[in-house]
Amino acid sequence: MHNSLAPKTIMVPLTVDRPARVALRAAGQMARELGSRLILAYVSPEPGQMGQVGFRLESLDQIRDRLEGSLGTIIQKELGDLPHQAVARVDEPGDGIVALAREHGVDLIVLETRPRSMLGRVFTPSVSAWVVQHAPCAVLVLPADSV
Repeated sequence: MHNSLAPKTIMVPLTVDRPARVALRAAGQMARELGSRLILAYVSPEPGQMGQVGFRLESLDQIRDRLEGSLGTIIQKELGDLPHQAVARVDEPGDGIVALAREHGVDLIVLETRPRSMLGRVFTPSVSAWVVQHAPCAVLVLPADSV
C-alpha cells in the first residue's frame, strides 16, 4: 500500500458483551504492518447500563480502565504487546463511535457485524450500517467470529 493511503490512526469499537476479536486481530495486524496508531473505543448508551455490568459511573477514565481490564485477556491475545490507546464515551453506539472517530482523527474504523434475524433487523438498527453511512473516514466491516 502506498504510504499516503495507509491509515495513520485505526479505531476498533469494543464492548464487554461484543469483544470484536476478529476486528482486533485485523486492526492489530494492519497497525503493525503500517505503523498506524491503534485506538480501542468503548461506547455505552447510558451510564445506567455501565452499572448493569458491574461498573459505577465515576468518570470516563474509570469506565475505560475497568472495561480495558475486563477485556484484558482478549486484548492481550489478539494484540500482544502492540501499544494502543483506550477511549470511552457515554452515547448511543453509532453516534459515539462516529464522534470518537472525529475527535481522534481516525482514518479507519474496523468493526464487526453479526448475523441478525429479520425481526432483529426491523426493531434494532444495525450499528455497523449506521457507522458506514455517517463515519468521517473509511470503515472496514468484518463478519464476527463464529466461536
